[in-house]
Amino acid sequence: MLTLDKVSLAYQDKQVLNEISLTLEEGEIACLLGPSGCGKTTLLRAIAGFKSLQSGEIKSSQHLLSSANHTLPTEKRNIGMVFQDFALFPHLSIGQNICFGIRHQKKAEKQARLNELLELVGLQGYANRYPHELSGGQQQRIALARAMAPRPRLLLLDEPFSSMDVELRGTLAKEIRSILKHENITTVMVTHDQHEAFSMADKIGVLNDGHLLQWDDARMLYHYPKTAFVARFVGRSNFLEGTITEQGVETAMGVLSTTAAESFSSGDKVKVLVRPEYVQLSVSSAIQAELVSRQFRGGYYMYTLQLSSGEQLQVLLSSLAKHQLGESVGIVLSTDRLSLFPSDSCATT
Repeated sequence: MLTLDKVSLAYQDKQVLNEISLTLEEGEIACLLGPSGCGKTTLLRAIAGFKSLQSGEIKSSQHLLSSANHTLPTEKRNIGMVFQDFALFPHLSIGQNICFGIRHQKKAEKQARLNELLELVGLQGYANRYPHELSGGQQQRIALARAMAPRPRLLLLDEPFSSMDVELRGTLAKEIRSILKHENITTVMVTHDQHEAFSMADKIGVLNDGHLLQWDDARMLYHYPKTAFVARFVGRSNFLEGTITEQGVETAMGVLSTTAAESFSSGDKVKVLVRPEYVQLSVSSAIQAELVSRQFRGGYYMYTLQLSSGEQLQVLLSSLAKHQLGESVGIVLSTDRLSLFPSDSCATT
C-alpha cells in the first residue's frame, strides 16, 4: 500500500530526511517514533504531499506520489489526515464536520455513511451537536470519523493524543486501533510516546537525526534493537561493559553466552544491553550486588543494584517483597536474549 524508497529531504543547508526506505502493507498501522526534531513529522508531511523530495520516491500501490521531479497534489492522493489540534470546524455541526469530505455525494449516501461512522466511533445521536460541546476524546473520534468518511486508501495521524492525559491516551489508542482495523485503513501515525506506538502499531519506525534506524514490530524493537540509540529510546535499558571471548562476553555478571557475540572478534570491547526484567534474584548465585536505591511503582519496585565493578543495574522486583537498602543479593540473568553494541556507540547523546 505504501512504499518509500531512499527518500531524502532538505531545508536549505539542513538535511532533514536521509534515504529513508520502508514498506507498509494494506490494513497495517505504522508509527513513526522518535525525539523532537528527528524528522518524523516532516516524513509524514512528505507522504501527504505537503513537502517536495530532494531524492527518492514515494509510491502507493505502485502509483508514484512523489519524486525529485514530481509531487502529486495532496487532494489527488486519496489520503486522510488527522491533525494534532483535530482542526474541527467550530461553526459546523458534528454531522456537517464528518460529511465535509463527502459533501458532494447524494444525500442518502451521506446520511448512511454518517450513521455508520457515528456508530463506529460510539457517538450515535451526536450529529446535531457542535465541537465545543464535546470532550477532547470525543473530538478526537469525530476528527477520525471525518478523515475516514471518504474511505481514504491511507490515513495519516500527527500526534493525535498529545494534548490528552495519560489514561485517556491509552484508552483512545486501543479504541482507534480497533476502528482502523475494522475499516481496514492503512495508517501512519507520528508520536514521540513509545507506549502509544506499542498500543497502536503493527510496524514501528524509530527515527533519529533524519535516519530510519529500525523498521520492525514492537517485540523486535524491544528485545533485538539494531542500534544503541534504539535500545535506549525504546524501554528502560542497562548497559554493562563487556569483552568478547571465545566463550561469549565477559562482564561483571560473569561470562554470558549469546549468539550476538559471533558478530564481534575476540578481545572487542562491547556494551551489553540488559533490560530490567532480565535480572532475577537467586540465593544460590555467586554474583552479588548491593541494593542502593528503590522507587515504588505500585505493583513493583524499581531497584538500583550496584555490582562489584561499580556498574549499576535497574531491576524490577515485586512490591510484595520489600528488600532493605544496603542489602546484598545474588542475581542471575533470566534470558540469553542479549544485544551487543560497540562500546563507542553507546554515548548518551
